[in-house]
Amino acid sequence: MAIIGRKEPATQPTAEPRPRTRPAPTAAAPDNSRTGRFRAYVDSVIAELRKVNWPTREETRNLSIVVIGITVVIGSALGLLDFVLSVIYGALKAIQ
Repeated sequence: MAIIGRKEPATQPTAEPRPRTRPAPTAAAPDNSRTGRFRAYVDSVIAELRKVNWPTREETRNLSIVVIGITVVIGSALGLLDFVLSVIYGALKAIQ
């Protein structure tokens, strides 16, 4: 089954999947000091960031343009609604 929008051709799976992160050291005992726990935390953050599917520059640019466009449209609509309601409120206040 073909995937729509695939950017590179499909490849045949290899016999052994490659590990996504570095294997944990087996010989060393866990370091429970404050710096050891902090280092383990930083290592886990780095490992998770390597798993992230980051968007390309083109995708980022296109999505930024969409967000800015939607912001301008909604801001304009709210500004127009505010203006219309303030005119109506002013007209009603002038009648009383």
